[in-house]
Amino acid sequence: MDWYKHDIPKYVAETDELPDAEDLAYRRMRDIYYTTEKPFPAEIETVSDWVKLDDDVVAPVLEKFFKPTPEGYVHEAWQKEIDHRKFVSVTNRRNGHKGGRKRRGVV
Repeated sequence: MDWYKHDIPKYVAETDELPDAEDLAYRRMRDIYYTTEKPFPAEIETVSDWVKLDDDVVAPVLEKFFKPTPEGYVHEAWQKEIDHRKFVSVTNRRNGHKGGRKRRGVV
């Protein structure tokens, strides 16, 4: 995904109590998650390497905001948005192949 909506009041409400380093980790994790459109690996060390911060900064963010699954760490709200965008994209592509709407009054 090339872009995502950054709702500033919602972001501040979610991250207000985080120390600066964890806030930075969360922001970088958000960018990576939307770019890759995949859950993070289960290995915290790998996520830390991607985010370029220490494990002790990344681990609390994963614990607070992400759900561990067999596929890795999933942020449910972000994943829901990604899945919705993929659905809309497929739907729009299919409709585009149909040729659009028929014109009224044209035989």
